[in-house]
Amino acid sequence: MRVPRHKYIRRTEQKLKRKNFLPTLLVTILLWLATFGIVYFVDPGTFGAIPLFFIVVFLSFLFTFSLLFADSRRGMVATIASTLFLTLLYLGVGNILNLILIVAIAVSIEIYFSLK
Repeated sequence: MRVPRHKYIRRTEQKLKRKNFLPTLLVTILLWLATFGIVYFVDPGTFGAIPLFFIVVFLSFLFTFSLLFADSRRGMVATIASTLFLTLLYLGVGNILNLILIVAIAVSIEIYFSLK
């Protein structure tokens, strides 16, 4: 019995879209371990500790949110919003109003891209 061509093409496209879950999960776990290692073992006064922390946190959030949302674009929007708020907290201007504004901008961006 022969499979119709449109089902074969659809199945092939699904295979191409499917992500490899296990390697992404392992990278996510390693990035979170690196984040906790930086927090616990690295002195914040050393040269480059703060930018290193924000880069590793950004990557940790990116992989985590991309896995949770199963969409890289939504993961990127949530990651940028989270990292921006963490940066504001580090600078001492992170408050509930800024959090609400950042979340509103992130939701607006997501709605814009989902309607497009």
